[in-house]
Amino acid sequence: MATYKVIGVGEHRKYFDENAYRDTLRYIFDPNKAVYIGGSGISSPKKAAEEMQNKAAQFGKDSGKRVRHSVVSFRPSEGVSLENAKLYAQRIIQYYAPDYQIAYAVHGNTDEVHIHFVMNQIGLDGSRYQGKKHDYYNFINYIQSVTHLPVIPSKK
Repeated sequence: MATYKVIGVGEHRKYFDENAYRDTLRYIFDPNKAVYIGGSGISSPKKAAEEMQNKAAQFGKDSGKRVRHSVVSFRPSEGVSLENAKLYAQRIIQYYAPDYQIAYAVHGNTDEVHIHFVMNQIGLDGSRYQGKKHDYYNFINYIQSVTHLPVIPSKK
């Protein structure tokens, strides 16, 4: 089964610092890990951190939690290629694309092909992402509808 995990849950003040955009996006876009990169609501992945920071500043919300970082991982037995993962990522980001800036990176540096997502916590309209439990499960259901694979929350 594929797994979905939100990074930083339970970690006090993770992604609250002023470098959260830059550091998180630099990590997911690392050319030693990322095979494919892209996003929505940004002009290019290279400008994603700056544009996300600017969006937050535009609405005076450049404090608090800055990003939502999550990962979908596929077991080797599921046969998801890097190319398939890229197509999945492009469709999966559409869930949040109407309302938030979001970037993705497909990593092929481990046995499990996986996709990192980094979403600006501040929406295109200036609202802050609330991260409610129902949204979490709706997003997992959406990932399942895109990948046609069972997806479970990751506990690790």
